[in-house]
Amino acid sequence: MPFTNPTTVTPCHQFTGLVEPGRGMGAPRLADPTILARLRDLLGFPVEPGTLNLRLPKPWESPLTPSYLAAEEIDPDWEARTAQAGYLWNRVLIAGRYQGVVAQADEPDYPANLVELLSEVHLRQTLDLRDGDPISFTVVPTETV
Repeated sequence: MPFTNPTTVTPCHQFTGLVEPGRGMGAPRLADPTILARLRDLLGFPVEPGTLNLRLPKPWESPLTPSYLAAEEIDPDWEARTAQAGYLWNRVLIAGRYQGVVAQADEPDYPANLVELLSEVHLRQTLDLRDGDPISFTVVPTETV
C-alpha cells in the first residue's frame, strides 16, 4: 500500500544506494509470524518478510536522530542468533511511495555504508529490482507516519 501522508523533506534527506545480496538472515527470521507481529507493534506498520540491502556511496549518517531497537525487544535470543545487538533506524519513504524503515545493524564489523530497508511491500518484486539496481529513499520524521 503506498504511503500517502504528506511530508516536508529537503534534498539532504534523500539517499540512493545500490541493491546488493544479503546474507540470507532477514527472510527466514522475518517469516516467523511472532517476529512479524512484534515488528508490526514496534514499527507501527506490517513488515514484509525480508530486508533489502543497499550499499550507499558513503557511510550512512541519518539527517534525523535515529531510534534504537535493541535485539531483545524483537526476540529474547535475537542477538545470539544474529550477532546483532540491535538496530539504529529511521522511518523512510521508499521510491517515493512505500513506507518503511532504514536500519543499520549494531554488529561488530558491520559496513558503515550498508543499510537495510524494511517495507510494507516486497521491494524486489514490487519494484522489479535486481542486484546492482539503484533505489532511493527519503528519511521522514516519525510524526508523519
